[in-house]
Amino acid sequence: MKKAVTIKDIAERINLSRNTVAKALNGQYVPERTRELVLRKAQEMNYKSLSSTHFADEGGKFRILLVSGKPLNNMNYFIPLVKGIENYCFENNYEFFQYTYNVNRTPFAVFSDYVSELDPDGIVAIECFDKNLITKLINLDKPICFNDFTAYDLPSDRNYDIISTNDEKAVCDLVKLLINKFRVKSFAFVGDSRHCLSFHERYMGMLKGILGSHAEHSKKDDMLFNDEGFDYGNAEAIKTEILKLKTVPECFICCNDFVARNVCHALKSLGIAVPSAALVAGFDNVSEATAFSPRLTTFSTDKEFLGRETMRTLVRRIKNPDTPSRMITVGTQLILRESTNRLPQL
Repeated sequence: MKKAVTIKDIAERINLSRNTVAKALNGQYVPERTRELVLRKAQEMNYKSLSSTHFADEGGKFRILLVSGKPLNNMNYFIPLVKGIENYCFENNYEFFQYTYNVNRTPFAVFSDYVSELDPDGIVAIECFDKNLITKLINLDKPICFNDFTAYDLPSDRNYDIISTNDEKAVCDLVKLLINKFRVKSFAFVGDSRHCLSFHERYMGMLKGILGSHAEHSKKDDMLFNDEGFDYGNAEAIKTEILKLKTVPECFICCNDFVARNVCHALKSLGIAVPSAALVAGFDNVSEATAFSPRLTTFSTDKEFLGRETMRTLVRRIKNPDTPSRMITVGTQLILRESTNRLPQL
């Protein structure tokens, strides 16, 4: 009789610990790529305890609509995120549709008619940060999960959930580390802190990290301009704003890697070396983080897992539409690189 395949057999075949394989098979958290590797190998090896529920949600076939509030231009961030959403739908035999909604060009009535005709069971919203748009989306009365959200308050007693990264704590911990390890004494934030909830929380994380320390912060040093009127992609524009400062802060905390890279270019053009004269940190760990020297300190998120978790959250909302709205956060990993790496001041 052929010996039954065990968790140990699977672990040895893919060079993982038995504990990790057991977690993946029992539905506990492991990185999404690890989970997929374990499940595929278990299926390949005819692991007897593997059932279809490992690959598919119970509850029937759903029709899912992904709506983005603008074209998803930051491809390094959004490709794996959308891939996670698409793969989840594919594995569960859900119908999947995408719609790009332009607030300035498309009347909402046109989109509303499309939703009425499509009649999706649930909606995933990405890059939908305009407060009025969000209100209209919620009023469609469809189960909806927002990936990130507006920085402005909205009622939470409706049929929606929010999923985001743990931005405030992540940035707070980084700021405390820079203060305690590198004796950084002054900080400034670069980015529209009201662009979206994640940017706002990154700004608040910086302020919280400084609170109670000997470090200094003046709001006059922050670049918090509305991004519809200020080009954060223009290093010369950032340079002009730095020149207006009485003193250059020791560390610039930026809303994302794209902005952080342009801050580095602006500082370089001013003869301010990073990291010896100023530190710079970003967020998201996209290609801009490592494209040039110095490589950026940043935060990494498993973006495909984020997409899948968005879908899991939406499916729970579809199945239980009367549950209270939830804010679900996904952890990030700090990646310290050259842009904040300098010798501690003695």
